Amino acid sequence: MKKIIALFVLMLGLSFTANAQQKSTKPVTATNTGTSKEAAIQQAAVNDTKALNEFIPLSDSEMQSFKGLFEYKHRSLSENLNDERKANLATTIEAKINATLSPENATKLSQNQKLLKQLTGKK
Repeated sequence: MKKIIALFVLMLGLSFTANAQQKSTKPVTATNTGTSKEAAIQQAAVNDTKALNEFIPLSDSEMQSFKGLFEYKHRSLSENLNDERKANLATTIEAKINATLSPENATKLSQNQKLLKQLTGKK
């Protein structure tokens, strides 16, 4: 009797495993909205990095660092955030920019409010 129950459990387990590995009958379609959204985020990050580099010359490592930071900013802003979260994000971005730049360059950037607002996303 124990062998029959064990055999039944084994067959039941194998049938679940076999069903889990069957291919879906739905056709898989690639969405362009995800890739175009990602491309827009990448382009916006590159534009912000170029704007900062034109105002303050950056090294290659700083350019990569800021590009990653601005991608994070644009990816976060693409989500539906309330005004409080946007303000917190802008404050965080500004703090990271100031921490990465030298004190002289951070002061120079803080004097250019238009560029600082563009980079941080403040209103």
